[in-house]
Amino acid sequence: MKIHINTLGIIFGCIGSFLVWRYLTELNWADKKSYLQGQGVMVIPSPIKEDINKFKLQLRLSKLGMTMILIGGLIQIISNYLPE
Repeated sequence: MKIHINTLGIIFGCIGSFLVWRYLTELNWADKKSYLQGQGVMVIPSPIKEDINKFKLQLRLSKLGMTMILIGGLIQIISNYLPE
C-alpha cells in the first residue's frame, strides 16, 4: 500500500510538472523566431475576448499544475510515515 501511495504522489508531480511546463512557459508574447535569431522583438497584440479567455485558461491550468506538484510531494511525504 505504501508503494502505491508513493507512486500516486510521483504521478501527481509528473502531471503537474507537465502542466506547468506546457502552459506557464507559453505565457509570453515574444516572437520566438526573431528572438532566437538575436533580434529583440516583442509583440503585444490588442487582446480580444477569445485571447483573454485562452490566457485565463492557461493561467488556471498552470496553477493546477503547481497545486498537483505540491499535492504529489505531500503524498510522497505522507507515504514515508505509513506503516508497512
